[in-house]
Amino acid sequence: MRAFRILATAALALHLACATARPSTAPAAPLAVRVEAQGIAFRVVYRAEDATEVPRVEAALLRASGSAVRWGSFRESVTIRVFPDHLSLEEAVDRRGYPWLRAWAFSNQILLQSPRTWAADGAARDAELTELLTHELTHALMYQRMQPAAWTAEEPPLWFREGMASVTAGQGHKRLSADELRRWTAANPEANLLRPPADLYRDQKDAVYGAAHRAFELLLRTSGDDAIRDLLRRAGAGASFADAFRAATGHGLAEFEDAAIRGGFGAAGAGGT
Repeated sequence: MRAFRILATAALALHLACATARPSTAPAAPLAVRVEAQGIAFRVVYRAEDATEVPRVEAALLRASGSAVRWGSFRESVTIRVFPDHLSLEEAVDRRGYPWLRAWAFSNQILLQSPRTWAADGAARDAELTELLTHELTHALMYQRMQPAAWTAEEPPLWFREGMASVTAGQGHKRLSADELRRWTAANPEANLLRPPADLYRDQKDAVYGAAHRAFELLLRTSGDDAIRDLLRRAGAGASFADAFRAATGHGLAEFEDAAIRGGFGAAGAGGT
């Protein structure tokens, strides 16, 4: 899940540098480094214990930004805040019970669990880190491209947000296939993977992200990259997402979703209008 607005500055300050009556035990002030790539400036904020991870984060940002700009240019810088463990990340985003969560994106910042803590048996591999940062930067860019000066439009559905990020990051290798999704849907006919409630998103992440990825792949096959960029432009100009979707792709949003599900998230689902 993603959000349009950044966390309150006060909340972040409390988390990153909480006050204490004993100065000798107060955590050190966070460190920061600037990274520039693909016409965008990044600021990586971290603690001393994650200093060895910063070069890996910097290198991954350079690779990830080159993929994210597929959909347009960034309009403002993005801050990457590195959290030392999973619990501190969940606290920062106010979510509990998401053991698979590694990052959370906003239009101008990404909250990132330190890659050194991703696995019990070792740190994240460079390829995994690049994939994740590409995914999250795509979210940030989408929000920047869609957000008008005074936000009035609704947030895109989860399948579009996560599908766009997953496809851009090349994460299809870790998503359920169309056949697997068809079997899952047959076994859970009451569930709508493209409009999942919070508990389904939390507990059935593989199915939800798989459906999002395959639905966005289908959208690209039927409409192409230019239509996605046009959709973002129209939404950024103030159109509702549903209106921007229809104007840019030629498909009604609800009709496309229904056709994707009926077609089993494959080519047969391309008939939505």
